Amino acid sequence: MNRALLKTTVKTVFLMSLMAASSVFLTACGGGGRDGLGGTGITPIAKGKLSRSDETKLSAYFQESIKNNHNKVLDAPTSENASEDSGTGASVVTSSTNVQETGVDEADLIKTNGRYIYSVEKVSSNPIYLDTEDNEGGPSIGVVPQETEEKSDAIRIMDTQGDSGLVEINRFTSDELSIGEGPNGESSEEPWRIAGIYLHETKKRLVALASPKRNYYTRWFDSQYFSNQETKVLFFDVNDPENTQRESTLQFEGQLISSRRRGDTLYLILRHYPDYQFVDNERLATTTTKDFLPTYRVDNDQARLISKPQDCYVEAGKVGQRASADIITLVAVDLKSDTHTVNSQCYVGSAEALYASQNALYLATTRWDYQANNGVAAYNSKVTTDIHKFNYDGLDFDYRGSGEVDGHLGYKQDSKSFRFSESQGLLRVVTFDEDQWGTIGLPEVQAEDTVEEGPQTGGGNSATDNDATVSVDDATSPPFRAKSPVLLSILEESPTKKALQLVSKLPNAERPEPIGLPGERLYATRYIGNRAYVVTFRVTDPLYVLDLSNPADPFIAGELKVNGYSDYLHPVSENLLLGIGKDAIPSSNDNSNGDGRGAWYQGVKLSLIDVSDPSSPREADKIIIGKRGTETSVLSDHHALTSVQVGDEYRVAIPVRLHEGTPNHSSGNPASDYYSYSKTGLYRFEIDIDNQQINKLPAMVVADASDRPSRQMSINNDRSVIIDDTVYYMHDGKFWVQDWQGEDDLVGPE
Repeated sequence: MNRALLKTTVKTVFLMSLMAASSVFLTACGGGGRDGLGGTGITPIAKGKLSRSDETKLSAYFQESIKNNHNKVLDAPTSENASEDSGTGASVVTSSTNVQETGVDEADLIKTNGRYIYSVEKVSSNPIYLDTEDNEGGPSIGVVPQETEEKSDAIRIMDTQGDSGLVEINRFTSDELSIGEGPNGESSEEPWRIAGIYLHETKKRLVALASPKRNYYTRWFDSQYFSNQETKVLFFDVNDPENTQRESTLQFEGQLISSRRRGDTLYLILRHYPDYQFVDNERLATTTTKDFLPTYRVDNDQARLISKPQDCYVEAGKVGQRASADIITLVAVDLKSDTHTVNSQCYVGSAEALYASQNALYLATTRWDYQANNGVAAYNSKVTTDIHKFNYDGLDFDYRGSGEVDGHLGYKQDSKSFRFSESQGLLRVVTFDEDQWGTIGLPEVQAEDTVEEGPQTGGGNSATDNDATVSVDDATSPPFRAKSPVLLSILEESPTKKALQLVSKLPNAERPEPIGLPGERLYATRYIGNRAYVVTFRVTDPLYVLDLSNPADPFIAGELKVNGYSDYLHPVSENLLLGIGKDAIPSSNDNSNGDGRGAWYQGVKLSLIDVSDPSSPREADKIIIGKRGTETSVLSDHHALTSVQVGDEYRVAIPVRLHEGTPNHSSGNPASDYYSYSKTGLYRFEIDIDNQQINKLPAMVVADASDRPSRQMSINNDRSVIIDDTVYYMHDGKFWVQDWQGEDDLVGPE
């Protein structure tokens, strides 16, 4: 069947009405793809295990999924507006990308080898912030200039040792990035966005990941949005950076969800939703997997399937039980190979988060359970997260099993991978548990749609020989479950089946003390060795230290309560943690709920925490930056933090948009007053490890309230690099340079 012909998109009328009613809640909670029920992202009555498929099984799966999920064919919708050696022989102290796991690289907007800086200029994704008269002192209003809307991102190559200091020696704009057809033989008219870059020093190869779409998580529950999406992997030869040439391009069907690099292999996670061309069941019955599975091509060569049917898995359960038709593909690309050797596996299901350990890729997604009564779905407090484990080594993948844990991964995409950690083959997972919303209208669940074995609500299904998912819940939930907003689960591979089975959980009957109090929300999570550090928040910031040294019996070792909260935890040394978040003032005196958490957020807070005694953690030092309204991009993207250790000093740099100008007293409550914009810059700190102190250095200020609006850009894509005693700060794609101590004049923009 010609995939480039008729592209009739199948939808249901129910999708539009339901999404309009529920989009706010679902967007906040995260979750899987369409997964039936007209695009809600809720997969009811399904098990989390995966079973290997083949041509016959996979074709039947798709056919049944389409017939059960789509009961009316509509016209196609209109499109929307949519540190290594520098090669000089000298030893160079260079910061590198801030990653979760040592040895597992992550894509970012900036990379360096100690001499050359490779960066992404995000031309059209940085809104201008303006403080208007109607919004004086309040939160800034973002405005995207019309003249930049149709421009694409650009890749810049900078030489730090140019004749006049930092010099741009090469640049690739939208023309170079858009060359070539997509896997379907079509060219995209949309400007391409660079999701991130990798630098493979062994092969002297720069790798860029590109897609026409960005901010796709706001459309996560509309699987149709993931039809006809493409991801490009662009390879550049940087043996001679000044004469960099683009070597070739890999083009994949599917939206890039996440990526990692380990050694010489690049790993991609792609999401694809088939673009159905079928208008009746008779035509549908003649389809094969080639009509559904995504393809890829090298440059403009012939398109081929990314994964063969026998390399794919489907979620277990009765065929047609409103199962997902989303295809998640794991792709491995050999970065040393000039012929772009590729291997892959896929499964039909959902994935909202990727955690990559040294040995395995864990893909996770949230599902809500419901019970239908006269067409109304009543949601209980049971939210669970499915986890699929794939061992990886070079180009090889090995599906090891699936598991299910209570709770979900929280509300911030950048934080979800930090909920996981693997140690000695055990997976530790921290999740958030809370009561769900009330009811929404849903189709009546028919008897034939139910799973034949096991209970139909929640993850309490008992394991059988045919059930590879081992639930972490007992048949009945103990009373302490509702009291703890945070849950810890420790899983291991089953020795007899493809399953991740429960080793222990916390709280439990023997250790019922809750992690957090009712009404608190999960913020930062970080694992270091045999400990987990968990931050919850409502009025104060409780930092919990969890002792995981005995996986069968984890326990709360200690707790610290301070004002404000930490949204990101960064290990400084064996006994020091750096928390980055917001200061806060309790709202108990004004009879309000503050910012919805029982307190009013204030300026950015850096908190240095001594955890040498896990039973009694303490805040050794702290710094508050700015007033209410101040932001740092580290709170939304951990890559924005730059750090490097020099002797006994630990250097840290974070982009800050400072608000400490005129306050807005309209509320009559000083704690709730926003302050007007003051300046934008890179804030630098030296942490004295021995004396446990944070020393603040002069900020690299690149814009202030007196500048024209085009200089007051968002800091979302700001990054920095430290090379020896020089700092290179990228703001709005341009660079400013200064010595680390800030004694010399600031040079820029370049």
